[in-house]
Amino acid sequence: MNKDQRSVLMVSTTASMIEQFNLNNLKILLQLGAVVHVATNFEAPGTITKESSLRLKSRLEKIGVTCHQVNFKRGFGNPVANRKAYRQLCSVVEQYKISYIHTHSPLGSIIARRVARHFGIKILYTAHGFQFFAGGPLINWLVFWPIEWYYAHWTDAIVTINTDDYRQAKFLPVKRRYYLPGVGTDIRNAMEFSTQTRNKLRQEFRNKNRIENDDFLIVSVGELSKRKNHDTVIRAIKKLNDPTIKYLIAGIGPEKENLKELINSLGLGNQVKFMGYIENLNELYFAADLNVFVSRREGLGLGGLDGVAHGLYIIGNGRTGMKDYIYNERVGLLLNNPNDADDLAHKIKVVQNERRKISTSAIEPLLKFDVVSVNEKMKAIYYKEFFS
Repeated sequence: MNKDQRSVLMVSTTASMIEQFNLNNLKILLQLGAVVHVATNFEAPGTITKESSLRLKSRLEKIGVTCHQVNFKRGFGNPVANRKAYRQLCSVVEQYKISYIHTHSPLGSIIARRVARHFGIKILYTAHGFQFFAGGPLINWLVFWPIEWYYAHWTDAIVTINTDDYRQAKFLPVKRRYYLPGVGTDIRNAMEFSTQTRNKLRQEFRNKNRIENDDFLIVSVGELSKRKNHDTVIRAIKKLNDPTIKYLIAGIGPEKENLKELINSLGLGNQVKFMGYIENLNELYFAADLNVFVSRREGLGLGGLDGVAHGLYIIGNGRTGMKDYIYNERVGLLLNNPNDADDLAHKIKVVQNERRKISTSAIEPLLKFDVVSVNEKMKAIYYKEFFS
């Protein structure tokens, strides 16, 4: 590496965050001429399978990214594991003479900012949804706001991906703040699928999964976790007592057995199915009639926005960044309380009765979330923070 070449380290607690949110960022850094490294947990990769994690590592190495295994834990971690991750990250920074860090995820970003402060190097932090938010639990404000405020003193710049978080970031003592409309969703390409192709993929998927033409198919895409709130959707479907309603959940995670028990206890085994981790979601979105994405907490909700880009009507949580793209009822409906199964059941019935769909004209205002637009903005941020 010559003395003028920047070395940038991308840090994330899980490999899934790299795959789902940061591949474009890594490519931008490479295009700008940086030597790029990734430090994450490839062995416990989060919301993707271990096989997907191995493929991700191979893909990154092929494009010139150096990968480092760091044993981050999820959530708060624990003191022993966190110290180990800190030492591992320090070793990477010291050995490879890292010039800058771009960090993601709460725990990984706390550890990364401690490392950056130790070595006196610049750090950029992308918040994928603050733990505290308007209408959120008081305990989250009491716990997480002081943590973010404290570590903001060690943050050179922060990127927020929804407008609520950007407003909150104005009260944090960081040097610079940026708003980025999401992480880049392939909206233009999704819009370009012809009606014929959409119908073909819809029918093929329904035939393969034994979904009748008259069935009303609801889908949710996301980790099987308490945060993603699949249990409330299941309870709402029980209240509707309609065997033509089918519900497919695409994702993996620690709550699978608990959700299975709930499904069985409610007698919904013939209506609710787990699809596992799906890499290509086109067929699923086109086959569905409604996307229910009522996470209890969400930065923006890629699984919601991606469905909208494919023309799939949505019910989301109005207390999250989803309201940035569910801007009126042409796109979807918003819950005031994501745990209210009665309200959710009512809204599902409204969509089912009216067979609501999203028109192309309703999607066009969302092109600011398109990957090309977002990449241009992220490139400008990188240039200002790391290359100017």
